[in-house]
Amino acid sequence: MKKGKRTHLPDIKFILLAAGIIIIAVVIIVFIYKGKKQEQNKEKVSQGVRYLESLEQQNVAEINETIKAIRVRHSLDLADTDESLVWGSFENCAVMGDSRAVGFSFYEFLQEDWVIAESGSTIKDVSDHLEQLKRLDPERVFLCFGINDIACGLWPEPADYAAECAAQIQAVAGALPETEVYLNSILPPGPTAMWIDSYARLEEFNGALKAMTEQYGYRYIDNTYVAQEHQNLYQDDGLHLQPDFYKYWAANMLTEVNEQ
Repeated sequence: MKKGKRTHLPDIKFILLAAGIIIIAVVIIVFIYKGKKQEQNKEKVSQGVRYLESLEQQNVAEINETIKAIRVRHSLDLADTDESLVWGSFENCAVMGDSRAVGFSFYEFLQEDWVIAESGSTIKDVSDHLEQLKRLDPERVFLCFGINDIACGLWPEPADYAAECAAQIQAVAGALPETEVYLNSILPPGPTAMWIDSYARLEEFNGALKAMTEQYGYRYIDNTYVAQEHQNLYQDDGLHLQPDFYKYWAANMLTEVNEQ
């Protein structure tokens, strides 16, 4: 009987060894891939968290601004529906300022003794009236300056003016430590005002005042909305105010008081 050729089968041990090496290599590759994927995922998660945190901060700021705008509109509506309540809230409050502030007493909204204001005054004059303030011992003081201040040339840069306002607020706080001091933003000139170059920087000055009050924890009253909403209540010179403007200005001041 004729023998056929013998077939050489691969060694079983060799096959198993090769298969084991391949499996181990695959496992290592998978783990490396998963590790890189996890690192990438962790970085993506971290980026996502940072993004959400930034959104949260933005949303909180936007929400706060929206709430404040609603409160301002509510206060201005109150000036129309119950003006007596607005002025009643100024009991034991002093107003200091220039010719615009004079209107609070001139039109008999507030008692003359509680309005320390004079035409041409600037924020620098505040410290000259500390003894008068001490005699009044007010619960609150509202500082209403600015239109003369930015035009007189004493403070050519907004930061200089903000520093002066900070010094005057500190002077009042030193004389009357229990009194709340509120700094009004500078009311802009009306549409009929004779334009001077310094008015072009009014927003810069107000921005510096707001930043200063935030830095030191002082109280700031933003009059932007009330001035824009009631431009028709300026006098013909575009600088001084008609009687009807004062109730809205006062109501806007109270918005900041009520937020404290």
